[in-house]
Amino acid sequence: MSFKLEGTLRWTKASEPEIAALKDLQGNILDGHGRKATRHVFLRFGSNAEEARAFVREYAEQVTSAFRQLTEAQRFRAHGVSGPPFIGLLLSSSGYAALGASEKAPQPDDKGAFAEGMLARSGLLADPEPDQLDEPYRQRIDAMVLIGGNPDAPDSWESTEAENAETRLLNIMRGRAEVVATEIGRAIFRDNGEDESGIHKIEGIEHFGYVDGRSQPLMLDELIERERDESDGISVWDPTFPIGQVLVPDPGSPAPDTAFGSFFVFRKLEQDVAGFKAREEELGKSVDLGAQGELMVATLVGRFEDGTPVVLQRDGGGDNPVMNNFDYAGDPDGLRCPLHAHIRKTNPRGDSVRQFGVSLEEERSHIMARRGMTYGRRDRVVDPSDAPSGGVGLMFMAFYRNLATGFEFTQASWANNPGFVRPGTGRDPIIGRRGNKAPEELTIRKTWGKRDAEVAKTGFDEFVRHKGGEYFFAPSISTLLAL
Repeated sequence: MSFKLEGTLRWTKASEPEIAALKDLQGNILDGHGRKATRHVFLRFGSNAEEARAFVREYAEQVTSAFRQLTEAQRFRAHGVSGPPFIGLLLSSSGYAALGASEKAPQPDDKGAFAEGMLARSGLLADPEPDQLDEPYRQRIDAMVLIGGNPDAPDSWESTEAENAETRLLNIMRGRAEVVATEIGRAIFRDNGEDESGIHKIEGIEHFGYVDGRSQPLMLDELIERERDESDGISVWDPTFPIGQVLVPDPGSPAPDTAFGSFFVFRKLEQDVAGFKAREEELGKSVDLGAQGELMVATLVGRFEDGTPVVLQRDGGGDNPVMNNFDYAGDPDGLRCPLHAHIRKTNPRGDSVRQFGVSLEEERSHIMARRGMTYGRRDRVVDPSDAPSGGVGLMFMAFYRNLATGFEFTQASWANNPGFVRPGTGRDPIIGRRGNKAPEELTIRKTWGKRDAEVAKTGFDEFVRHKGGEYFFAPSISTLLAL
């Protein structure tokens, strides 16, 4: 086998078999594609499976391999020269069936998640009923084409590069598949000005205003070393994960021993920015924390807006780089970072080891490689100041080797579970879903870090709404070409 799934990979020193495997593996899995503008084109295939397969074979020539992506990223860092648009092509189980290629689909031990699709798992995930989702997601989606390009300007919402790539897709498709939805993504930012070293820092944020994208599993030695050397280190929280965290052999390839793919989750999560910010202000006035709403909501997220972890300090301002080298060993009872905080629920950093006696390896085995992108327009790309109640949000996307033990476990057993990691902890206040269960209150400490602090009970509505999604697999390029 070309890859040793139990270890990391140094791609710049890869062997010939490893390079061959990287050239067959789709990009965006081992490292994010890095483009700031995206178009996500969702397809359903028609009744003519032969024509649909011909389209997939033809379009597979456009797909960006992992090797090409990594090579182009290296050139961009060295010379500032960007490569062509990124292209990815992912298939659902219904897509394999519509192509008449079910025998080429992966057969995961994921309790039926991939075969059934996300809609069928709504009970487990506490998702809304289909009639509450955006219309395109009320039925199965067969395929997703991911296009990543550069914006026309740093402050522009438009990307002619991505639009032209979508036009090329439609020209190649020629009616052999139907476009059922196109979601347009655009990264948004906050400008923090210059630090004491004169470095101008612009940070990627999500629509509530929080720095996003930290705590990724890193599987390439080059990325691990960059995190160690250019951030606050990796001595406490080690981001090193084996490439088997995300990759599985692809049985659909003519060379299955050297072909790999990954399971992929897509969820469209709409954010009520106006409601969230209003509740933040209310909480700051109703509970005296000495720092108004910022600290209150920071304890719900687990970080201040600039990324500073609340487990480390009670004020923001610790970024540049955003601190990530921490765990909760020194705060086992949640005196500084509550046990219900979003980043603590979705990455316990040893909490389940202390509470349940599981191994750290087992806890870390659920961590996914997230590749999210914000969608929807604000009043500006950098430092948005408006507060929309809908129409904006996050396209949550993640790669992992197993849907049931990755995304579904994290959502159902961690985020949605009010008993994780202790009875009465409460659900994740950001992405936790209660389904048809009654709302519950969160316990808030009025003084940060004080064991005998007075506590208050408060409600926190669901300001993130699931609007639809699907489970996909990213096949090897050789699989797509051989359909």
